[in-house]
Amino acid sequence: SPVVLSPLLSPPAPRRVRWMSLAGSLLALLVLAGQSVWHYRNQLAARFPEAKPHLEAACAQLGCRIEPPLDPQAISIESSDLQAEPGSRAVLVLSAVLRNRASFDQELPMLELALTDAQDTPLARRVLKPADYAPGARKTSIAAGAEHQVRLYIDAGQLKANGYRLYAFYP
Repeated sequence: SPVVLSPLLSPPAPRRVRWMSLAGSLLALLVLAGQSVWHYRNQLAARFPEAKPHLEAACAQLGCRIEPPLDPQAISIESSDLQAEPGSRAVLVLSAVLRNRASFDQELPMLELALTDAQDTPLARRVLKPADYAPGARKTSIAAGAEHQVRLYIDAGQLKANGYRLYAFYP
């Protein structure tokens, strides 16, 4: 009599494979959507203000924060000036106007101020945090399309600064 070989594993039913593939695809899609919301939460909150309370509630559970998004190219220094304080050669007054050209609010940037000599060689350099140049400000952000006035007194001591460079950036 002939030998009958039985398969060791029976192939799964085609219908079951389709359902498992569909469930796996949906799960992967949900994970990808969750990662996208996590990564772009700040931009989503700025673009869709009605979603912000829901995102903040989720962040309270996940230990994250909703912050204004950042677009460094949209922050510009419209004008700046560095003058000696009348009556004191050691005290300099920095005046500048920062503008947010973005369509959303942004955090105030850091400012790098370099005092230079007559040959434009840096004599001193300092990075100014928003708390340094906007102390006591109600908001630490610039509204969309708005300007922020900076006025800062600097003790230059014995430096013989003839010029300066001012640069806005985000760390």
